[in-house]
Amino acid sequence: MAKVNLSEVGKNLLKSADSGEKVELQSLWQDQPLVVFFLRRFGCQVCRWMAAEISKLEPDLRANGVSLVGVGPEELGLQEFKEGGFFKGCKHNLPHANMTLNMMPSGCEIRSGHIQAEARD
Repeated sequence: MAKVNLSEVGKNLLKSADSGEKVELQSLWQDQPLVVFFLRRFGCQVCRWMAAEISKLEPDLRANGVSLVGVGPEELGLQEFKEGGFFKGCKHNLPHANMTLNMMPSGCEIRSGHIQAEARD
């Protein structure tokens, strides 16, 4: 399994979807544990469905002192994503210039056809 250097990953700049402020990713986990949810893009139906599903965990995470942050690669679709209320945590976007993260595979295979159908409903 690949090792992730969190100090290097943490240097990536994120832009807050609410305030426009740019912050280093590592600043979000300095004071408390953090779950980072990476979206393929904000307009993706499956991403929106997954965001809604993970948002169901937000009250329990918050109750246990854990933040939930969603990160997408661009601003395209962000306004609709926010207006649709798909995600209950903090939303950030990671500008293309900073796309240096080494993503690791999830370790499981999921057939997503039924998810796409459910996301459209």
